[in-house]
Amino acid sequence: MNCLENIIGLSRTECECLKAGITPEDQVSESGIYLDEVEGGLKISAIEKIDCQEFVEKARQARKRAVDMFTEQIIGVYSTSPYKRRYKTFNSRIGKINTVHALNTRQYAGIRLRTYLIRGAELTVSKIGLIITEEQNVTVQVYKGYRGDQNSIELVTEIQGIPTIAGISSIYELPEPLALPLYDDQLKAIDYYFVYDTSLYGAPKDNHASCVCGGMESILKTYLEPKGIQSDTIGMLPKGTASMYANGIFLDGRIDCGIKQMICSLKNFDESNTIAHAIAYKAQEFLIEDILGSGNINRYTMLAKEHLWGKRNHFRKEFDDRVIWLSQVVPIEDISDCLHCNESAIRKVLIR
Repeated sequence: MNCLENIIGLSRTECECLKAGITPEDQVSESGIYLDEVEGGLKISAIEKIDCQEFVEKARQARKRAVDMFTEQIIGVYSTSPYKRRYKTFNSRIGKINTVHALNTRQYAGIRLRTYLIRGAELTVSKIGLIITEEQNVTVQVYKGYRGDQNSIELVTEIQGIPTIAGISSIYELPEPLALPLYDDQLKAIDYYFVYDTSLYGAPKDNHASCVCGGMESILKTYLEPKGIQSDTIGMLPKGTASMYANGIFLDGRIDCGIKQMICSLKNFDESNTIAHAIAYKAQEFLIEDILGSGNINRYTMLAKEHLWGKRNHFRKEFDDRVIWLSQVVPIEDISDCLHCNESAIRKVLIR
């Protein structure tokens, strides 16, 4: 969960131990909250020098587990609410592979995905295919822009070394799937461009930009509209000529509502740092459990085992209370467009 990775830091205490045990990344805290500053919790600064690095690693793992647990718990709470999915999952190909002839295009050509602003939805591209007139190792550039803003064009990534066979479709599996959210904090509709330089790699064939499967076509259109695009320069892509041809590019992908997007939207609503406090409490709970389970309690703390269990239970309750509170004050429809109220479920509850 990338947007929560640095929501709390481990410590900002200056001591000899930290110079050896803690990395600069461990000291980053977007919220200003640190694990070893939780009231009543275990503190890195209180650990003897000989045990510092081991304790820091335990704290690092506790923080990671706490982030995962927060994600699991908040999703679980929202899942019990009377909501249902608004959009079906798209899992197919964008762009066809049938071609008739080569196209005479401008220098940069490819496919534009004109997405609809749907909070919580994400396109994940797993494979990219090319149909061009020459045998090459092609670099496809992926750009992002905002509809209506003709100056907002930025490089997302480059997909290098895509092998092609002259005049025949070839497909390349990405080393890592490419995740493209259908929204961001600008809250503007996003256009994604997959283009390549035809002056370097040759002319594209005339495959259509529509979805390859009839059943998935209507689902795809609830998320985005694919069109071919071409332009003399990258900067002019937002003003480029659109067409029904994908200019030799096709994509295998999935569009669905993701947990990551929903959690990151929730974080934007959380002005009181409730998420950060919850994660800090849960991390302290995990840290205490780890220490108690290690059999070396006195190496890390002089507190009695019974007192530590009491602290652990207190931190667990603080975490649970904050998860419930967040789900009550931030309705899911405020952080995701993917779900909507299930009136039939509400009626069933009322009848009971």
